[in-house]
Amino acid sequence: MALPTLGVSVDFANGPAFGNPLILGDASTPLGVGILADTASDIVDVSDITLRASIRRGRNRILNKFEAGSATVVLEDTNGDWVPTNTASPYYSKLLPLRKIRIWADYNSVRYYLYSGYITSYDTNFQLGVEGISSVTLQCVDAFRLFSNVAISTVAGTSAGQFTGARMNNLLDVPSFPSSMREIDTGDSTVQADPGTERDLLSALQTIENSEFGGFYIDPEGNAVFLSRDTVAQKADGTATNFADDGTGISYQGIDFAYDDTLIFNDVTVNREGGTAQTVQDTSSIETYFIHSGKREGLLVETDAESLDQATMILQSRKDAVFRIDSIGLNLADDAETARIVAGLSLDIFDLTNITKSTPGSGSVTLELFVQGIQQDITTNTWTTKLFTAEPIIQAFILDSATQGTLDGANSVLSY
Repeated sequence: MALPTLGVSVDFANGPAFGNPLILGDASTPLGVGILADTASDIVDVSDITLRASIRRGRNRILNKFEAGSATVVLEDTNGDWVPTNTASPYYSKLLPLRKIRIWADYNSVRYYLYSGYITSYDTNFQLGVEGISSVTLQCVDAFRLFSNVAISTVAGTSAGQFTGARMNNLLDVPSFPSSMREIDTGDSTVQADPGTERDLLSALQTIENSEFGGFYIDPEGNAVFLSRDTVAQKADGTATNFADDGTGISYQGIDFAYDDTLIFNDVTVNREGGTAQTVQDTSSIETYFIHSGKREGLLVETDAESLDQATMILQSRKDAVFRIDSIGLNLADDAETARIVAGLSLDIFDLTNITKSTPGSGSVTLELFVQGIQQDITTNTWTTKLFTAEPIIQAFILDSATQGTLDGANSVLSY
C-alpha cells in the first residue's frame, strides 16, 4: 500500500473563507462546490516545496479550554520567492499576514483535511554553507486568532431567553464570519441578555460555550463548530475506534499514562452573571484527597438552579482520582498499517476511542476516551500522529446504551 501524501496550499485572497468562491458563469464553481465569498481565490499549491509541517489543535487539559490551533510549515525557497521584500517574486505584494493556508493528506484516493488557518508570519532562513538550504517558515493559527482580535461591547439581537446556538450565531455575525463555515447546534440552555461589556469576541464565544457546557472549536476545514451539551453526551455512545497493544485493535507506538490529582474537583462552585454562587462538595473525596476546588464564573445561564446542575455534574464526574491515558502515538509511515493510517488522518475532536494497554502480571487496562487534541508531525520521511485523550467532559446516563445506560456504571453519571 502507498503512504499518505502531504498537501499544502496558500490562498492570498482577502477574507476568512476557504474553498472556491462561487462565481457566476464559471462552470468550475457550481452550487454545491463553490462557496459564497467576498473575493476570488488566489491559491498556490506548495506541496512540492514543503519540507516539513507540524500541527497542534485541541483542548488544553490544565486550563480546560480549547485553544487556537497552530501549525508550522517549512517551505524550500531557493529563489527567495517567499521573501516579502523580493520584488522579483511572483508573490510580491501578496505575502501579507493572515493569508489562508490549508494542510491535507491524500490517502487511497481520499482527501483528509488536517488544518485550515491563517499565516501570521513568514520567517526567512537563508542558506548557510554548502549543505544548507534556503527556506521560509510559515507560522499559522486558526480562526480563534481572528476572534480574539475583535473587540466587542453591545451585540445586536442578543435578548434574554435565546438558545446558546442562536447567541453563538449573533456573535459570529459581528465580524461577518461566513455562515458557510459554521456548524452550530441549537443548544440545550437559554441565556441572559448579552452583558454589553467591553471584551474580545473569543471570550464572549467561550462564555456561551461554558454556559451550555458544550464544546466550541475550529475543525480541520476551518469551520467554527459548536456542540450542545446533549451532542457531547451522546458522542460517548458512538462507535469507538479500538487501539490495543495485544493484537485486538489498531497498534500504537507510544502511550502516556497518568494517575494523579490533576483532574480531581471535590469542592465545586458555579456562578452565573448576577446570580448566587452555587457550591457543592463531596466529604468522602475531601477526606481522601484533601480539598480540590474548582470554579466557573460569569456564566450567562438564566437560573441559579442551572448553575447548581453544572456544579453537581462536575462534582460527580471529577471527585475521584482515575487511572487515565493522556495520549497515544501513531506511526503513519508504515504502509502495511492501513487502519492505523486512516485513524491517524481521520480522527478528530470528540471522536470516541477504546484504548487497551497490557500491564505486568498478565493483566490489561481498557479505557473509553474522547480525542481532545491532535498533533501531526510530518517530514519527507516520517509522519507521526499524537492523539491527546480524556474522559468525556460530560458523562451522562443514556437509555438503551450498553456503555452509558447502566446505573452503577463508571461512565453513566446522571446529567441535566
